[in-house]
Amino acid sequence: MLREIGPVRQDSSRGLRRWFQDDYFDLFVWLDVAGTPLAFQLCYNRNHGEGSITWNSSAGFVHDRVDAGEQSPKRGMTPILRADGQPPYFRIYNRFLTASTGLPAELRAFLVEQLREYRIALYGTPRKPRRARTPRHC
Repeated sequence: MLREIGPVRQDSSRGLRRWFQDDYFDLFVWLDVAGTPLAFQLCYNRNHGEGSITWNSSAGFVHDRVDAGEQSPKRGMTPILRADGQPPYFRIYNRFLTASTGLPAELRAFLVEQLREYRIALYGTPRKPRRARTPRHC
């Protein structure tokens, strides 16, 4: 379950930053003075092939892969984000639904709705399932 990490270093130009974490996710959320989300970054698969879904109100969604750089004991490289294709959306979404139950209710509802919007951006509007045809016996 995601738990809040604090205190978090603040960058006043981007709003109030909050950080939540569990063994699979890092979630960073930026809020305005009224508590409305301005942006978030959901980092997933923290310990093995980490990726990131980022959203902000002006640019929308971006999916990146974390490039940890060259792994050398003599010289460490700063990890950077590199554009990546589609994320394993349904695995992330379903795991987030379980992990986010302890988040503040309004924040959780906002994040779940945004992730649903991201699904539509990735896969299009979901269609209603077709009704099975039943054979006619005349």
